Amino acid sequence: MTNFQINFEHPWLLLLLIPAIALPLFSYFKLSKRYRCTRNRIVSLTLHLIVMVLSIAVLTGLTFSYYKPNTENEVILLVDSSYSNTEDTQEDVDSFIKSVVDTSNSRFKLGIVTFGYDQVYAAPLTNQTRSVYSQYLQAPKPNVDSATDIASALTYTAELFTKPETARIVLLTDGLETDKNASNVIKSVASKGIKVDTVYFSGENSTHEVQVLGATYSADRIIVGQEFMMEVTIQSSYAGNAKITPTDSGVDGKTVEVTLVEGLNKVVMPCKFTLPGMHELSFKLTADGDESLLNNVYQTYFYIPIFDDILIIEGVDNESQHLTSMLSEELKVTIIPVNDSVRMPKTLKELREFDEIILLNVANEQLPTGFDNLLFSYVYEVGGGLFTVAGNKEGKNPDTDSDAVNAYTKDDMAGSIYQQMLPVEIINYTPPVAVMILIDVSKSMYTPGASTYDGSNLQAALEGARGLLNEKILSERDYVGIMTLAEDYDEQIEVTPRTQTPKIKAAIDKIEDDILKGKLNQGNQTKFSYALERAEKALSAISDVEKRHIIIVTDGQPTETTEIYAPYLEYNASKGITTSIVGIKCTPEVQANMEKVLIDHAKVSKSNFHNVADVTGVPEAMRQDLMVDEIKNVNPEPFYPNVKDPSSSVMNDLYANELPLLYGYYGVKIKDGAKVILSSEFTPIYAEWTFGAGRVGTFACDLNGTWSVDLVNSEAGKTLINNIITSLYPSKDIKVPDIDTEITGDNYATQLSVFTDLKDGEYIEVTITSPSAEMGGDKTIQTIIATANDGYSRIPFSVTTSGIHYIRVEKKDASGTPISWTETYKALSYSKEYDKFGDKAAAEKLANSLSENSDGEIIAPDSPEQVLQNAVKYLYIIINPKILFMIIAVVLFLLDIAVRKFKWKWPHEIIRDRRRLSKSMKKK
Repeated sequence: MTNFQINFEHPWLLLLLIPAIALPLFSYFKLSKRYRCTRNRIVSLTLHLIVMVLSIAVLTGLTFSYYKPNTENEVILLVDSSYSNTEDTQEDVDSFIKSVVDTSNSRFKLGIVTFGYDQVYAAPLTNQTRSVYSQYLQAPKPNVDSATDIASALTYTAELFTKPETARIVLLTDGLETDKNASNVIKSVASKGIKVDTVYFSGENSTHEVQVLGATYSADRIIVGQEFMMEVTIQSSYAGNAKITPTDSGVDGKTVEVTLVEGLNKVVMPCKFTLPGMHELSFKLTADGDESLLNNVYQTYFYIPIFDDILIIEGVDNESQHLTSMLSEELKVTIIPVNDSVRMPKTLKELREFDEIILLNVANEQLPTGFDNLLFSYVYEVGGGLFTVAGNKEGKNPDTDSDAVNAYTKDDMAGSIYQQMLPVEIINYTPPVAVMILIDVSKSMYTPGASTYDGSNLQAALEGARGLLNEKILSERDYVGIMTLAEDYDEQIEVTPRTQTPKIKAAIDKIEDDILKGKLNQGNQTKFSYALERAEKALSAISDVEKRHIIIVTDGQPTETTEIYAPYLEYNASKGITTSIVGIKCTPEVQANMEKVLIDHAKVSKSNFHNVADVTGVPEAMRQDLMVDEIKNVNPEPFYPNVKDPSSSVMNDLYANELPLLYGYYGVKIKDGAKVILSSEFTPIYAEWTFGAGRVGTFACDLNGTWSVDLVNSEAGKTLINNIITSLYPSKDIKVPDIDTEITGDNYATQLSVFTDLKDGEYIEVTITSPSAEMGGDKTIQTIIATANDGYSRIPFSVTTSGIHYIRVEKKDASGTPISWTETYKALSYSKEYDKFGDKAAAEKLANSLSENSDGEIIAPDSPEQVLQNAVKYLYIIINPKILFMIIAVVLFLLDIAVRKFKWKWPHEIIRDRRRLSKSMKKK
């Protein structure tokens, strides 16, 4: 024992000894000698002083400490033998271990544990350290080719010590862990008194390595038959050539050749699923010069649920006959009249039994009380699909004696939850328009100096442009652009919202000012071609309008031939851009020719040519040309649907010219955020949008064979309706599950969370079917029965084979009979152990943090002698006598009371008195 010390936690409390001793002594000496020199007084005073000293010692936090030589040091070298340690690194590790063994000289117990995914006690703790290294070399290897679990290795090693208070773990590692988290267990190890020293060995960077990191898709959701793009991420340490071969459930796709650059590479590949259900995807990478092939296959999966439960709610009895005849035979269709109070779903759970709901000509006023709120929750919160269809029933409503109400009646839908869910608004409105005004400024319109500007054709054209800015002509949703044309064109103002009227008027004023000052580039020729081309580009850039229109104001036909500018008119017409001409004082020959041009090439009627004999009529002609009728609620007129989005899944296996004639529609207005797939000239016929978690589609025509007689009797119509239904399916199963699951974890370690209600005797059984490690081999099956300790909710297991793992979760009763089940999946491409581009800075930081959080040391790889230096040479012993002192103080305090209250004799006095008594008895 050395360096014995007496320590006080609160030494200033020792001052209490002064009054604690002085006051009893003062009281004692105040007594006369006759009374104080009795044994009771002396003993009582002594006991009292001892009690006070002991009590004050306890208050001051008195402890005794000393150092004791330690002869029981225990050190275990915890050696990371995993695959991520290169051959050179392993040689350095072995050299470090040999140096520690050679210098130990049996001064402490030494042992070695090797680990990878599991652990091996290679050399048990012993004082005979010379044999440790040979035992390490001859010991079986742990599972080192697949993963690194530092956390489990630390926990395992901590249980091997017999003297944890003097134990040390020396961790030799590259810091790259694949499973669990060592940071989560280091505090538990340190709480036992075990210190962890770390020796970080950094492996060499790969010079020729290519690996595939992942594959993601950009689509909001995957729809059968719709192409989407997969993005495969590849990391390479060098530039070179590579090939990627995709595989879908064992069927190879088209190999893609790529040129790699050093670093991350993104490769985009088209992909399309033709069937629902499970799709096991893999992406195999081959590259010239690649050193390791263990990280060249990325595994993932897509599960496209099979949706087939359709509920049709019809507003008119038997109106669904045509629709049901069009639906795929694979669908399970339930038809319920909206007025069937018995069969109509009354709860959200009942609605969730269906994958999609079709409201066939169901008016808002027909919905049962509260059903609109259920429908809202079904779509917005749960993610169900909703398809609404118009109708055109006639007659009177027997309840109100008013006209029968159809699905898209404006007054019926106004302000309703039903209207809120739709991608369109049921209102009367004028479709927004974008117009480009082309003003002929050639010398024939006005030659400066030949006459005054007042009253000229050009002045009338500019006045007409100003007149169009009237809010009664163009609304706040319309756009206006102005160009001048002669031998060339000049865009005076780009297509601009009509609300910026001052800006547009300023552009017109500038044209006029340039004319008066002779600055305008006029010329003797009038050419339409270049101006028409530029006008198309300007108008096509405006996306939020339903009509795009060009007005040409001129005094005659262009000087270039029809063959030159006619192709531009035809192209514009193919893009949906209409053209009209306001001719000023044109001859009958010119008028006839220009009308023919508009009919043959612009694809409009001859009424789109306005011949103005008097310049004062130009503004009115231009206004009349732009007057667009308000869209009525009901429009019984034949039309061919325009395909606005040919890439939509709604148009799968369809061409625009295959769609049959429709004979009427409801006038509706598209909402912001919705997409128009089919339209009439100006209004949506089929539109859809994402509404919360679900999707809603609206068809503004009927499906009862009235307006849609050609559609319901055609193959194209059947394909269209089935595509619409498919496009609105949920992105996941929305039925209320009896068992719900969640997969978490990283690499091999997996945790399955199960959510279900269990009655007495019921239990959970999990079966994991893993792909074989060898191609063509039998699949590995493991079954886990969750225990009460798991709470039937957190079930840990491991997957160690690359591929897709099928996880079946069954709920069984006490007799083992299945009650319900569900299936989920986990994909494993390759272990993180084979990641050649691991973050080495993070790995070193982890290794260092383990030492810091366990009061250990960081040892350099070239300093094995530090292992001995860090050994505990002395044990620091601290004795706290508080309990002993308190017991003694209480006993002495009680003795003090006894001394004061009772007379007593010393033992020798009792013996003396007995002898005297004995002598006196003998004399008698």
